[in-house]
Amino acid sequence: MSSTRRNPLYALVDCNSFYVACECVFNPKLVGKPVVVLSSNDGCIVARSKEAKSLGIPMGAPAFEYSEMFRNYNVTALSSNYTLYGNMSSRIMQILESFAPIQVYSIDEAFLSLDVPDEMSYCREIKRVVQKNTGLSISIGVGPSMTLAKVANDIAKNQPQYGSICSLASSQLQKDVLQHLPVENVWGIGRRIADYLRRQNIHTAEEFRLADDLWIKKNLSVVGLRMAWELRGIPCLSIEDAPAPKKSLTCSRSFSRAVSDIDELLEALSSYAAKATEKLREQESLASYIDVFLMTNKHQQSPYYVNQIQIILPQPSHYTPTIIHYAKEGLRRIYREGLLYKKTGLTLGGLVSMHGYQMDLFVDNNKNAHKEKNLMQVMDQINQRYKRPVLKIAAEGIQQTWKSKREKCSPHYTTSWKDILTIQI
Repeated sequence: MSSTRRNPLYALVDCNSFYVACECVFNPKLVGKPVVVLSSNDGCIVARSKEAKSLGIPMGAPAFEYSEMFRNYNVTALSSNYTLYGNMSSRIMQILESFAPIQVYSIDEAFLSLDVPDEMSYCREIKRVVQKNTGLSISIGVGPSMTLAKVANDIAKNQPQYGSICSLASSQLQKDVLQHLPVENVWGIGRRIADYLRRQNIHTAEEFRLADDLWIKKNLSVVGLRMAWELRGIPCLSIEDAPAPKKSLTCSRSFSRAVSDIDELLEALSSYAAKATEKLREQESLASYIDVFLMTNKHQQSPYYVNQIQIILPQPSHYTPTIIHYAKEGLRRIYREGLLYKKTGLTLGGLVSMHGYQMDLFVDNNKNAHKEKNLMQVMDQINQRYKRPVLKIAAEGIQQTWKSKREKCSPHYTTSWKDILTIQI
């Protein structure tokens, strides 16, 4: 007796209020309280608990504008602890990988490919294990395509009756949901396309997916056609499609205070260069040039100055000391004495694969390339083992007084022995 084999489904796993939830895991006193997490330099609100949202505190708002509300309603404001959030994210992704092939979509989201007979039971088990092993709650949306999985995830997250898990495997349920979903809420449809579709009397996701293929392709290109197919449950995106390596890598930060001393600026830039070069090695690329920029605060009364310079490297490289050397050279050339600087940074561009790169026969190639590669490999392995840069280039400095202000940062509970959580019995 033969049985019909169903095509694999896609699941989108999303952590609920991730930054705030990470804080609550290690500080249970925050559970059920209004909590916000602030951006670098404690400037803007980047995450809110459910209770903070109910007070009308908007995402992205400057924190100082709501300081009075924070006091009146006992809102806890925390500096962003990206070390903690990144580590908790890694733990969740490792758990998800034990269940199915995954594609990480963001720090708190991942797509899974599910080839199981009962997706609801399987998702309930995923949710249980994540909750047990990390203390974090997740929402799961399931569908025959990634787009439908994202629609299902929004339902799971915002409609309590689904118990944080929603499956749109049923074609009838897809129709019921999509005929009430505004077309502008479809993944990949921006305001411009949504405005155009409404002018064509297409207002819902259901109306869009039922539109004629030739019309969609003619007016919205093959990209629009793929979106319509995804809404029909025809997968056009794949977990196996590995994201292409980035064509450039940028690292920059605003300072916690105005900086005028060139040595401090060079130290900050060296630190950013080290971070960017580490990411460069992660994707197995080499940089051909470096763009360095420097700027003052345009909102201050002092003269506004912004400048940038491009440095072409003699050979494409991902060796941190080389990148730092040329980045510092660029900064010295655009630095003006006597100004108060707010921000510096760099972009590594002209990226090429370290495996397919052909050396220039007319350039004196680096005879120490093998030693440099081994040195960076050891440095990366040690830093990855301890989840933080325990090995650094001397040019990055030690005190780093220019660093972004994080006056209300919680401890690094999962990555620092001195911050490990203690329980008194």
